Amino acid sequence: MYLILYNPLSKNNKSNISTHKLIKHFKEENIPFRIKSILKIDDLESYLLGKEHFTKIILLGGDGTINRFINDTFNYTLSQDIYLRKNGSGNDFLRSLMIDDSTPQTIMQAKFNNDRETKFINGAGIGIDGMVIHFIETAKRKGKFRYFKNTVKALIKYKPVDVKVLIDEKEYEFKKTYLITMNNGKYFGGGMKISPDANLGDEHLDILIAHNISKLKILLIFLSIYFGKHTSFKKHVFHTKAKKIKVMFDKPQLSQCDGELTYDVTEMTVEPCTKKIHLKYHK
Repeated sequence: MYLILYNPLSKNNKSNISTHKLIKHFKEENIPFRIKSILKIDDLESYLLGKEHFTKIILLGGDGTINRFINDTFNYTLSQDIYLRKNGSGNDFLRSLMIDDSTPQTIMQAKFNNDRETKFINGAGIGIDGMVIHFIETAKRKGKFRYFKNTVKALIKYKPVDVKVLIDEKEYEFKKTYLITMNNGKYFGGGMKISPDANLGDEHLDILIAHNISKLKILLIFLSIYFGKHTSFKKHVFHTKAKKIKVMFDKPQLSQCDGELTYDVTEMTVEPCTKKIHLKYHK
């Protein structure tokens, strides 16, 4: 039997259409199922315990829903097959999963200021990336081009900072830094190909740092991300792979992990967890 977990707030509160389509399909094919809003489950781990009769779980939602699922079930060994189906506004993790879902995916861990931590599976960023997500979440209007519009807004307001970075224990310093991203998925921002060579099953993060650049030129680089061509700007875009990264800022920054914000970050460490999860694409 299938258990369908859905987020009614995904896709700008318009997830009901795709949810109803799936339910209609299951009823027409006489496939047994139960459906539950993930927002009505206070403790997902406790909810799943003792429900082994659900042999397959379908998760309907975007990157934020997946992130919550990863964090809420991290200490629980799942016996069910887990499938993802497009039902959110970003779906960046799903874009990579649709390319290859044959192997388990690496769960990453981010620690902030030595007192907070979270798990993520697609990607994390700090700097202007966090500010963009903040503007999106607080915007009164949610349009199709919300990421691009809020990127331009963030570029106008964001003040680049100097940053110290430890990448696999090797120290770097970058001046006038706008953005640091750490990804296992290829995409962010609703389809921007930020890490063309990333692999969801890899324990090495794709790290990108945009630095020492004018605001006009960084806008051009952002546009080139849609085509995965931004890494060719080697003077301003540092790109490498590593198992661990630690970034240190003099001024508090906004950070995001799978689109979930953390405020007032001055230090952030990211590395792989020992645990993996195997999420599959439900067509």
